[in-house]
Amino acid sequence: MNTRTYIDNAQTDRPVSSKTLAGIRRTVINSLKYMNITFPCEISIKLVSPEEIRELNRDFRGIDEETDVLSFPSGEYTYGSIPQIKHNERIFLGDMAICVEIAYRQSYRGHSPRMELELLTAHSMLHLLGFDHITKREEKAMFEKQDAILNMRDA
Repeated sequence: MNTRTYIDNAQTDRPVSSKTLAGIRRTVINSLKYMNITFPCEISIKLVSPEEIRELNRDFRGIDEETDVLSFPSGEYTYGSIPQIKHNERIFLGDMAICVEIAYRQSYRGHSPRMELELLTAHSMLHLLGFDHITKREEKAMFEKQDAILNMRDA
């Protein structure tokens, strides 16, 4: 698989180790594998502060509050379609913004901050591929996929 994952650690609230960054990249790859995405693609990830994620949430969703992750699909791909790719070209799936501080706060659920960042990455990848959790049925299906992707880390 020829995937590029760009990660911009734009926050200084919490340390992000090279092991954590590798886990985020692995989660991107596992998400694509699980969803049978075999074409070359790119994903951009920005690790942000609570202030920046609040600003993004306000500017793009009209919700003036912090959140853990935001996903911005590019619109270049619709799940299930077969993209027409020219030589050396990649499909840009989109951008995600993950708030590291909030990931640390949420890691009380019994897993590490690194695992929380990987969970948020898997969640956002599914959004970039067109999945959502507006209805209970969508939520159940999306969270099952998310769990399966995270379980691939131990395989």
